[in-house]
Amino acid sequence: MSAPTVGVLPTAPQILCAFQGRRFQDRELLRSAHALAELHARRGQVVDAHLVFEIDCRRGELVEDINDWIAQEIPQHRNGASLHTESLGAVVDRMARSWVEANQAIDVDGARSDSTHKYWYHLAELVDGYTDLVTDVAGGRRRLPEQ
Repeated sequence: MSAPTVGVLPTAPQILCAFQGRRFQDRELLRSAHALAELHARRGQVVDAHLVFEIDCRRGELVEDINDWIAQEIPQHRNGASLHTESLGAVVDRMARSWVEANQAIDVDGARSDSTHKYWYHLAELVDGYTDLVTDVAGGRRRLPEQ
């Protein structure tokens, strides 16, 4: 039995599981989400500017992969649908960065620190925003920008 989705779009919990490396192999968007989280974690450990540039280029490719996938899977031109300000790939990339930062905050400051709480709260806001976005896109109330 496959995990629930919003239309063909993965739910926020599925995205978070993909960031963690769980249950992502069977879905293209989730594989890209997992790779984005890995790249953000690696980027935080790299000091060489050339390697940072390479990581950022690969992130850009993954964002484009997500955007290409969504363009094929979801009809975008619906009458009356408002335009979202950023692509789904960019949203998933921001969520991946926030997820990595929140986990790093636990490692550095401990689970109960104010700093850690701030990072997890920010991730929760992004998760809520993602949920609202995919619900609206699947329902035809919002469309994503064209590339």
